[in-house]
This record gives sequence, structure tokens and C-alpha cells, in this order.
Amino acid sequence: LLEYKAQHGHTLIPRKYDKNPRLGIWVQVQRRSHRQKKLLSNRFLRLECIGFVWCTQRLIETNWELMFQSLLEYKAQHGHTLIPRKYDKNPRLGIWVQTQRKMHRNMHSNKKASSNRVLRLKAIGFAWYLVKRVPWESKINTATHWFQCFNCS
Repeated sequence: LLEYKAQHGHTLIPRKYDKNPRLGIWVQVQRRSHRQKKLLSNRFLRLECIGFVWCTQRLIETNWELMFQSLLEYKAQHGHTLIPRKYDKNPRLGIWVQTQRKMHRNMHSNKKASSNRVLRLKAIGFAWYLVKRVPWESKINTATHWFQCFNCS
């Protein structure tokens, strides 16, 4: 845990941490033990001293708000929310936007999604579906073919 924190600057180890699967599980056990008031006080204090994050939900909400603000800034600058998944200027924003679209689709499939978040995204005109872009050359070829077929001059 200390090595992870030194390397990443935090103790938010994912449950499924590929580099050390047992560490991810151990962290989850510590959080669960704390919630159930079964964690020994000396262990609690040792984890607390290194800045262990006990409640990840608040952090998730804070991160969502930060990304929403980034989305608002993008919209103010570009006039739309059509951010591609692979957005070079802010890769995290591209992935976050894709996640919001996926959650929206899941909501329609009776899967869990926060309706408050959906309403906030709808309020700013969020683009839920991206239209696949057709290369310019393809468009001009189609137009040329159409004009030739119908003898347009």
C-alpha cells in the first residue's frame, strides 16, 4: 500500500488491480471492516496516517463534478458536446464523455444510472449519440457520382 501511494500519490487502489490483485482485495476488506466497525483501532490509525480513503463515493462525486466542469468549458469554447472518445487535448474528458453516453444507454436498458446526472447533461444539450463522420473525399466522390448519373452540369 505504501509503495502504491508513493508511486501514484493516493490510496485509491482499484478492486481489480492487475499488478497486485491481492492488494486491491485487501483494500476493499479494510474499507468493509471500517464500515462494519470491525477494524482494529491501531490498524485504523495506521491507515488514517497515510491518508487512506475510506469512502470512495464522495471522491467519485467530486471527480464527476470536475469532469462536468471540463465539459462546460469545452462547450463554451466549441459550442457543442461532440467530444470524441479519443480526444487528444484531454483524454480523460473523452473517456468520461463516452462513459456518460454508455450509462445513458444502460439507463434505457433498466440498468442503474444517476437520473440527476442525466438531467444535468440534458440541460446543457449533451450529445448522447455521435454520428460517424464520413471522410470529405467520400462525400465529394458521392456527389460527383450523383451529378454524373443525373446529367447535372
